[in-house]
Amino acid sequence: MIQSAKSAFVLGLMTLFAAKAQGTILPDNDLYLMDCIECETGIGKEEFDRIIANAEKAFGPIVEKFGSSLEIVNKWNDSTVNASATQSFGTWTVNMYGGLARRPEVTADGFVLVLCHELGHHLGGFPYVSNWGANEGQSDYFASNHCAPYLWAEETAINATFRNLIPKAPKDLCDTSYPTVDQQNLCYRTMLASKSISDLLGSLTGRTVDFNKPSPTQVKKTVNSHPEAQCRLDTYMAGSLCSLEYDREVIPGQDLGRGNNGLEAEKQSAVTNCADPNLFSSKILRPRCWFKPGV
Repeated sequence: MIQSAKSAFVLGLMTLFAAKAQGTILPDNDLYLMDCIECETGIGKEEFDRIIANAEKAFGPIVEKFGSSLEIVNKWNDSTVNASATQSFGTWTVNMYGGLARRPEVTADGFVLVLCHELGHHLGGFPYVSNWGANEGQSDYFASNHCAPYLWAEETAINATFRNLIPKAPKDLCDTSYPTVDQQNLCYRTMLASKSISDLLGSLTGRTVDFNKPSPTQVKKTVNSHPEAQCRLDTYMAGSLCSLEYDREVIPGQDLGRGNNGLEAEKQSAVTNCADPNLFSSKILRPRCWFKPGV
């Protein structure tokens, strides 16, 4: 009991001083200089508001199970081309900016994936970049593997429309990973959302991304910073193709304190993240362009 009380006290202190820790979807950039609130690019305010409201409704109760409250801050008038996540005093915050929503590369579904990435910093778990926040690659993986499919699971009619839009390469991967039409359609939708946001990521460095050209990079240790654009598309694709059921009662590694990046945390994470090469195709593992497994 004494040890439990001590652990709770330490966790409380860690949460108290976590306000300065922050996860973002993009590196710092000056794309805000190109923003035009009156221009009809990206998505409009009504869609922006709807996406935020839906995500808060879906994930608010999940965050409450961890003793905190979720606040998704609507910053439509802010030209910042980014999104961010912070934790402070029992509030888990996601900041969503109009500047990002108005980018021409961003579709409504791409914007959902951005919001899901920020939720991933809170809920994605191992590997961590701070005492509470999942790193950038894991937040990408959480977005396409758990968050977007959870938000879209009941939208079967909308999901079905993506069957005629998805290119052959990602379609074949989805068809191999999922046996039912509804599951395949949901996978197609997540794949196309992944391409939308990856195109924006590529625009920062003047690079294009391609479903058919995975990153050749093989890291020697897990990278916590934002991976390059193709690597991020690979990660979104891998998340889309992993069919393991996500346990919304657990944040892998959260209860391990300084051990949240250790082998026990990785084992917890493997329960809901495709991780075993003896069981799964390499197409659905967290890509080695940013993730180096320890187990």
